[in-house]
Amino acid sequence: MMYEFKVSELAEEFGVHRNTIRNWINAGTLPAKEGPGRKYLMKFQDYQGLCDKFGREPLVRPTSHVDPKAVKPIEKVESEPIVLTDTSSSLVLDPSWADSCLTCGSCASACPISGVGGLDPRKIVRMAVFGMDQELLESSWPWKCTMCAKCEEACPAGIKITALMRKIRGSRDRNLVPGPIHKGVQMCLERGNNLGIPKDDFLFLCEDLGEELAEDECPGFKTPIDVHGARVMVTVNSKEPFAEPDDMKWWWKIFYAAGESWTIPSEHWEGVNWGLFSGDDEAMKIVVGRIVDNMRRLNCKILLLPE
Repeated sequence: MMYEFKVSELAEEFGVHRNTIRNWINAGTLPAKEGPGRKYLMKFQDYQGLCDKFGREPLVRPTSHVDPKAVKPIEKVESEPIVLTDTSSSLVLDPSWADSCLTCGSCASACPISGVGGLDPRKIVRMAVFGMDQELLESSWPWKCTMCAKCEEACPAGIKITALMRKIRGSRDRNLVPGPIHKGVQMCLERGNNLGIPKDDFLFLCEDLGEELAEDECPGFKTPIDVHGARVMVTVNSKEPFAEPDDMKWWWKIFYAAGESWTIPSEHWEGVNWGLFSGDDEAMKIVVGRIVDNMRRLNCKILLLPE
């Protein structure tokens, strides 16, 4: 029995974009062929299988040319379970991805670096499912990923792609993490910020910038450092005091004009957590803990992060 449908109808039914349905057809995930009047034809049993995978009941439209009386329940076929080499250490977060990932390519079409080095999110997920852990750990592609999560947002099956990327990063030996990121994490743990700027140098810079601002545009301005009870605690991206210090003035001007109560901590002011990006959970927790300690120490109500 053949099932007749329009791409727009199926897209609305499954809550995905029309291009996703076309990707499924082109990839062979949806075994359909072109029919009359810009419609497609597929075996009704294949349509039932797709509905079963999404946990929904088949919808028989009058235009589908299917006799509801002739529809039979889908036959459940017991398949051999996919056995992963070591599920405790495997990169794949959920073995069910092997069945739920439709390889539709929606994630790849949303990814800003899709195709770089011949890889994309869809291929990364399949590699994880097939147990290609070593290849993933050796690949540079997960480190080029921006972690923007557009792939995960576009995925109709709800695959946790960003969590997978982070696990790949976190599973690599720390000494093999790309140099600047690894050094930044270590520097932040040792000196309080990713670039290792000494406390005295940072405080002198903040004071100097404040004096310039007071002289040029904001009469009476003084950079608020360690102000107890300030409403907003502001963290800083260390690249600004290191390379672009004048950029810090822009948000200081906004606070001045708004009459905002704010402050910058004198220590552990780094707002960019490279432990998060590198998959280093322990380092991430330490950096977050320092920020929380500053919030409590200064009794601030709002936290502003530069990212």
